[in-house]
Amino acid sequence: MHVVLRGAVRYEVLTAGKLRRFSAQPGTTFVLPRGTVDEIRWAGPTHRIAVAVHPSLLVNALDETGGENDVELIEHWNATDPHIMALLVAMTTDLKEGSPAGRLYGEALANALAVYLLGRYAVRHRTPTLSKGGLPGYRLKRVLEYIRDNLTEDLGLWELAALAGMSPHYFAELFKRSMGCPPHRFVLLQRVERAKALLRDPTFSVLEAGVSAGFQNSSHFSRMFHRFVGISPSRFQSETFDKPKSGRKRASMYSGAEAPPLPSEPSESVYRPL
Repeated sequence: MHVVLRGAVRYEVLTAGKLRRFSAQPGTTFVLPRGTVDEIRWAGPTHRIAVAVHPSLLVNALDETGGENDVELIEHWNATDPHIMALLVAMTTDLKEGSPAGRLYGEALANALAVYLLGRYAVRHRTPTLSKGGLPGYRLKRVLEYIRDNLTEDLGLWELAALAGMSPHYFAELFKRSMGCPPHRFVLLQRVERAKALLRDPTFSVLEAGVSAGFQNSSHFSRMFHRFVGISPSRFQSETFDKPKSGRKRASMYSGAEAPPLPSEPSESVYRPL
C-alpha cells in the first residue's frame, strides 16, 4: 500500500504484462493484493508512505474473519482515499514521536486500517456488527484490573482484547462505550493519575515518578503530563509542596476535572466521549 504525501507527477505501472499510465498528486493511493508483481516508474520526485499489511492482521481484525486462512484485496491503482491517508499519517507521526502511548496506540491504528480495508477493498466485504451496550461487567473488570496491575508494562491492544475474549475491533469499540474513551487514552490517563500521586510524595523525583507510572522516558512523560494536566510535572510538584492547601484547580482535558482512578464499579462510564 502506498500513499503520496507530496509531489504531482506522472507515473507508469508495468503490472500483469500491461503498461498503465497515471498522474499522481497528494492523496493518490495504491492498494495492492499480496503477491502483486509490478514495476513503477516515476517522472519526478514524490514523498510517499509505503506500508505492508501482514495477512494475519486482516484475518484476525474481526470476529467475522477469525476462522479464515486468508483475505484477498482488490487491486486499486490511482485511488484517492482520505481515510487511508489519515491513518497512515497518524502511524508515521506516532513512530516519529517515539510512540509515547506504547504499542497500544499503534496497534489500534493498524487494526482500524485492517477493518477499513475489509469493508472497502476486500474481494468479499466484511462489515462489523456490534451488539448494544459496552463490555459485560465481568470482562471489563478483568481488563481494568489487568491494566492497573501492569500499568508500567508496554500494553497491547491484542493483549487486552484476548483478556476480554474478543477481536481487537470489538474490544476497542465496546471498551470506548463503557469507559468513554479508547483503550490507549484510558491507559495514558491512568499513568498520568499515578504520576500525579507519586509527585505528591516528596521522596519521588520527577524522573522517578514518570518511570514508576509507566512512561518510557522523561520527554514522553513531560509531554503527556502537560497535555492532560496543563502544566509540567516539575511545576505540578513544586506547586503541590508550595501551596498544599490552596485548593487551586489545575486544567485538564475534562473541563477542569481530574481523571479519576480505576472505578470500583466498572459497569459505569467514567469518562465522557472525547
